[in-house]
Amino acid sequence: NTSSTIFMNTNKIVNSIYGPMIINSNDLAIGRGIESAGYWALHDIELLKNICKVILESKPTVVFYDVGANIGTHSVPLAKEFGDQIQVRAFEAQRQIYYMLCGNIAINGLYNVHCHHVAVGDQNTTMDIQLPDYFVNNNFGGLELRPPQFSDNQNMVKRSTESVDVVKLDNFEETVDIIKLDVEGMEHLVVQGAAKLIQRGLPVCLVEIFKTDKDVVSQFFRDLDYRAYEIREGDWLFVHSNSDVFIHNAQEIVL
Repeated sequence: NTSSTIFMNTNKIVNSIYGPMIINSNDLAIGRGIESAGYWALHDIELLKNICKVILESKPTVVFYDVGANIGTHSVPLAKEFGDQIQVRAFEAQRQIYYMLCGNIAINGLYNVHCHHVAVGDQNTTMDIQLPDYFVNNNFGGLELRPPQFSDNQNMVKRSTESVDVVKLDNFEETVDIIKLDVEGMEHLVVQGAAKLIQRGLPVCLVEIFKTDKDVVSQFFRDLDYRAYEIREGDWLFVHSNSDVFIHNAQEIVL
């Protein structure tokens, strides 16, 4: 006798403001947001679009790193909006979410996005991560790969453990203009592993801050002569003092 587990497909394609998107119907945050409101994190996307436009006034192409890309909520609209004027690297650690990210890049016909199934940190290594149960209601984007200082997702239902490669952004020897960093408490590790890359290009960095070590992140950018702005509670924008990007209608933070 043989036995097998039959998994119901919880993924589906929905129409969004930025085209078709594969979502997990059990995703309580991003998936539900796209399905009910047409998209997710529109405020972030409009901000990043405006920053891209400023950068493109002085150079032909923007390089954008989407660290913690999830299903491509930021990569898809920026890649669509700017076409040949932008090159995107999207990093996602959860294998099933990574597959959805790749699917969303494919069904939207985007050739300017490179997807990487890795976690990002302060060293090149591997780590075991406890993955969510994708067949029950969860906030999959809130998965914490390691215990953060503060957790908002203690009730996540876990299912299995997998090993994933961890890379430093310093592995990529290119000049980056914008980094979006949302990795559920590992942000301070990511910037430490990106010191050379950030010093090289002095990119504008949109960082989710409320789960990570704020002191480490603040010190890192202060030492590089960055300014910081609170875009909304928990999200800070770091802009180098020599940047052409000027931020209005946001409170500046003393680093």
